[in-house]
Amino acid sequence: MDPQLMGWVGIVLLFLLLLARTPVAFAIGAVGILGFWVVSGTGPAMKMAAIVPYSTVATYNFSVMPLFILMGYFVYHSGFTTDIYRSARLWVGRIPGGLAHATVIAGAAFGAASGSSFASCATLAKVTIPEMIRFGIDRRLAFGVVAATGTIASMIPPSVLMVIYGMITEQSIAKLLIAGILPGLVAAANYMILIYIIVKRNPKLAPMLNEKVSWKERFTSLKSSWGIITIFVFVMGGIYTGVFTPTEAGGVGAFGTFIMALALRKLNFTTLKNTLLDVARTTGMVLCIISCAFIFARFMAVSQLPIQMSDFLINLDIPSIWILLSVMGMYILLGFFFDMIAAMFITLPIILPAIIELGYDPIWFGVLMVHLCEVSQITPPFGLNIFILKGTLPDTDLKEVIQGIIPFSVMDIITLAIYIAFPQLALFLPSMMM
Repeated sequence: MDPQLMGWVGIVLLFLLLLARTPVAFAIGAVGILGFWVVSGTGPAMKMAAIVPYSTVATYNFSVMPLFILMGYFVYHSGFTTDIYRSARLWVGRIPGGLAHATVIAGAAFGAASGSSFASCATLAKVTIPEMIRFGIDRRLAFGVVAATGTIASMIPPSVLMVIYGMITEQSIAKLLIAGILPGLVAAANYMILIYIIVKRNPKLAPMLNEKVSWKERFTSLKSSWGIITIFVFVMGGIYTGVFTPTEAGGVGAFGTFIMALALRKLNFTTLKNTLLDVARTTGMVLCIISCAFIFARFMAVSQLPIQMSDFLINLDIPSIWILLSVMGMYILLGFFFDMIAAMFITLPIILPAIIELGYDPIWFGVLMVHLCEVSQITPPFGLNIFILKGTLPDTDLKEVIQGIIPFSVMDIITLAIYIAFPQLALFLPSMMM
């Protein structure tokens, strides 16, 4: 069979397996081995299947992932998010939609210590939704805020998705992590602007808080947040100045959150056990997917499909921005039906060479990809944050969640347009790294 034709057959087969709910790792690995066998023969396929999984993940750079995950789970299981949320409420509770704004701030702060949007969404749901509903905030607004804010952890470093993108594309993980800082803050600011507009138009959605708070109480409340802020500045500052590699920064961050949890007496044997078990499960799952994805990438390489697609896109007689927008539209549509992490593994080896040939920076494109992953996490029918909310709060009405998410999904598209219009939001800090 013609290698390029086999490449297209493999992609179609892979999407069919994913639609049939086949586990992502198994689907990607099986199609990769089968396609490589058809194109290159039995011997090369068996050697590739035996060597690639181990050689891919048994590298020093991959150790950054479990360390960032460990850092996040120490924060998650130790309950620091509750303290941060209470502090944010004291600072912004008196403005329209105050508790919703506090949720966004708490989500951004949690994202600065956790690379997992799923952990962020689950934590915010437990801590903030009962509080918002108790103070009279509309349920749909509360659900929408938490589902959307949970995704910010995917952009603000330490971001597991940035690490995954860097591994797939062989880009600098340090630059990718730093590149997510300003876009993450822009996303959080846009959510707060949206909340302000919604509440101003209909004040009944979020009644004003009547509690009076002194400046002394506000500043005193910050003592529960200093640890997270210090660790974030220390870890990201170390990467930015070149003092740490990303892996070393992950070790410093994980150790720092561990010591902080011990010092504040928020860590016991049960918490430690749950943290380590969660890290082992999450890391095992991600590394399994990555090793199988590299098998699929080898199949794509021998099929020569990426070269064909790159030549096709480059030779289109239309401005490159329209090609970029078409690619963005394709990923938004994929996000309705597939897990975007799986879509990244499948499509990036094909799409990225053309994007680079068109003159776009791969670090900036990584920010766009991570943001598209955020969009997919709150878009039905497969938005995972929707189901995390349902699982965390069983009495949640999925219809209310979806209704609450709609305005935040629209804001996500506006945010994507800002990233495209102003690429320096992603590139300024990496360009200044030492």
